[in-house]
Amino acid sequence: MRKIFKAAAFVLAFAALALASARADALEFSAEFREKLGDEVREGKIYVTADKSRYEVEGADTIEITRADKKVMWVIFPKRRVYVEEEFWGFPLGTSLENSREKSGSGDLSREDLGYETIDTFRLKKYLVTVKYNGGETEDKYYEWYRSDFPIPVKTESLNGYMSYEYRRIKFTTLDPNLFEPPKRYKKITTEQLIELEKQWERSEKKGKKK
Repeated sequence: MRKIFKAAAFVLAFAALALASARADALEFSAEFREKLGDEVREGKIYVTADKSRYEVEGADTIEITRADKKVMWVIFPKRRVYVEEEFWGFPLGTSLENSREKSGSGDLSREDLGYETIDTFRLKKYLVTVKYNGGETEDKYYEWYRSDFPIPVKTESLNGYMSYEYRRIKFTTLDPNLFEPPKRYKKITTEQLIELEKQWERSEKKGKKK
């Protein structure tokens, strides 16, 4: 259980940057993503509208859907044909990159032009972003890369490279509304029921390995 929601929180941490900006720019797109936190690297697909997002991580047993319009988050288990619904009141803060973006409205944000770099065959504009708070007493710094036809960063990275996210194969398209709904034939369960089911799944897996 802890692993499942830790994974969901990890994905949502990076989603904060994209979805908050997408809402402001009324974007609707799909893309492949690559996100890195230390030695952990995750890749998958993302679908975003102004108030919805869907994350499909390669090799994961879950799909995460956030619905800011309904203030809910669904964690879907395709192999088990069940899903859990949680309240969703906004993306969690918890990383310096997120705090920079969230606080930029009240902080003093500046960008230093670092020229161009080619990433994923695109010529991207690179910036060093500095956000100062409390009259300059504290600050955050990170890098951003922009594509000329995409108003939000296609890549963001901490100065030390410890954390980053990147979007590739971006497609501007009208997305199927069903992408942002749990499958109709899946059973909705509570967190408590999920905990009990996980114990059953674990026992079944252990029995299968013994055979």
